[in-house]
Amino acid sequence: MKLHLNSTANLGDFLNALPVLSGIYKSTGEKVYLIIRKEMRKFKGIIELLMYQDIFEDVVFEDELFVSGVKVLSSWTREDKNNNNRPIETCRYENWLKDNYGMEFDVDDDFILQVPELNMKFDDEYYCGDRWSGPDIDTRRQSNTLADIGNVRYLDYNDDIIENAYIIKNCKPPFISTFTGISGIADLLNKDQVVLWSDELKNWDDRPIEYSFEKHYYGNRKSTLMYIGDFSVEALA
Repeated sequence: MKLHLNSTANLGDFLNALPVLSGIYKSTGEKVYLIIRKEMRKFKGIIELLMYQDIFEDVVFEDELFVSGVKVLSSWTREDKNNNNRPIETCRYENWLKDNYGMEFDVDDDFILQVPELNMKFDDEYYCGDRWSGPDIDTRRQSNTLADIGNVRYLDYNDDIIENAYIIKNCKPPFISTFTGISGIADLLNKDQVVLWSDELKNWDDRPIEYSFEKHYYGNRKSTLMYIGDFSVEALA
């Protein structure tokens, strides 16, 4: 089955599609040939991370082939939920495929992102995934919003995304992040995580912060929403 996910090149929005894609594979037994936007190259190692999941026949960038006659995968549709714990964005992907193509499948709400075992050693510290300031980012929000939260070790987004996912999986809990793509990896790993929000996100897109949280994170996993002004690293100890 070929699908072209062309609606986003933002990591968080993209990751919300994975439980849907896993559900298609588990429901049909057919692996997915996934075409993604060329801008996703900014996430170093994204193809390798995706291919490590038992979902895909192949994952390619859209400029590597002639895209024609392929089912489109998008989240630009209705938000109706079939599971109250399921992220709104994941429900949108589900609804798109069912409404536009009549596909029958169950979303894999138990999907856990798989990460290979790496020969990596890192410090026994609290790790933080701040909002990065790399190329082609969504400039509507600020970057480096967690620069002053205290004594933490920050992920380096110049490193391979598999390496950062491995650190998130194995670091001292909770992982600390904000509304950015790397926190979506933590949620799909079912890692204890604090998602911090600042005043600029209080009413993002004229919606309360709780809506933004419900849009991207599972309600029955281990991500917790917290205002940055109420957070301290010392309270975690």
